[in-house]
Amino acid sequence: MKEKKVLMVRVVLILVCLAIFVTCFWAMNQTYDPLARYPYATEENRETILQHLDSEDIEYIISNQIRPEEFLEFIDEPGFDVRYCRLYTIAKQTQDESNAYIVNFVNRYRSHFSMSTLETLLQHYSYLDLTTFYENELASHENLALISDPSSPLIVLNDSTSVYKYVPDDLTSIQGVSLKEEAAQAFQNMEEAYRSMIGQDQSLSLEKGYIPYDQIFTEYTSWNALNTQYCDEVFLPAGQNEFQLGYTVALTGYNDWVRQCLEKETIYRQNQYDEILETYDETMIQKITWLEDNAYRYGFVIRYPQGKEEQTGQLYNPFVLRYVGQENAKTMRESDRVMEEMKLEELE
Repeated sequence: MKEKKVLMVRVVLILVCLAIFVTCFWAMNQTYDPLARYPYATEENRETILQHLDSEDIEYIISNQIRPEEFLEFIDEPGFDVRYCRLYTIAKQTQDESNAYIVNFVNRYRSHFSMSTLETLLQHYSYLDLTTFYENELASHENLALISDPSSPLIVLNDSTSVYKYVPDDLTSIQGVSLKEEAAQAFQNMEEAYRSMIGQDQSLSLEKGYIPYDQIFTEYTSWNALNTQYCDEVFLPAGQNEFQLGYTVALTGYNDWVRQCLEKETIYRQNQYDEILETYDETMIQKITWLEDNAYRYGFVIRYPQGKEEQTGQLYNPFVLRYVGQENAKTMRESDRVMEEMKLEELE
């Protein structure tokens, strides 16, 4: 009997303790503040934060020290995810659009950029261009990489890189074509030197400079129709063609050279460029020789030199020059290397 009483007392004691624990837990839970460890909570933003963010979200902003100004602007938008709030902010500050548009854009394409590349991308491409590139270009070329900063004079384009519909922002007109200001000034200096050495009645005569995406697309289609097998060895498609960069120039004689390359199959078999060179007069040959010897002094290189077809993927073309800066051009000339062979740390 005594043992039963002791047992009952123990059970009652346990139940009382359990009741006290539950009561205390309930009371603590009623007074618990999820934002207690969040130093940026205020009377003005507290209710909004608690209304839209769950415990995991709150823990995320606390752990990552995310300030309210980094997400409150977007918090009411459908699809808002606090984990991408810094991407939303970068996008908004770099290229303004509606908050709903930005949230949708970031949520949908976030796998294609990072915190470090999104700002650069939006400095050079519109939301529409990025969207169509991700939706259309990557659908047919899944290994194609969009160059985040196409403004550099050292960009190398090939069949795995693209600048899509990029348009340089500091183009200037020279001899009826457009070029980046730096390249245009360098070309003027080079032409003045050429005239002083060869004759004032002589000119380097620009045929092409910057070419927009749509025009390149049309030209590529025309060349491709002429010779499908070898077109990419003389003229790259839109998005991958460096005439879009504003640093590449083609001199008078370029189109004729390309046409003859496409028409003369022996060139592909044996690189018999002499067959084309023989069609040019002494003045044109003198121009080619002068450029090969002197273009580097003004920051230009022969973009597709003879003997480097395997490296560039393009047939020799003495009429295509690329502006890379004087020091870089000198380095490339002295080492007898083309852009595809250079490492970025070797260039300035």
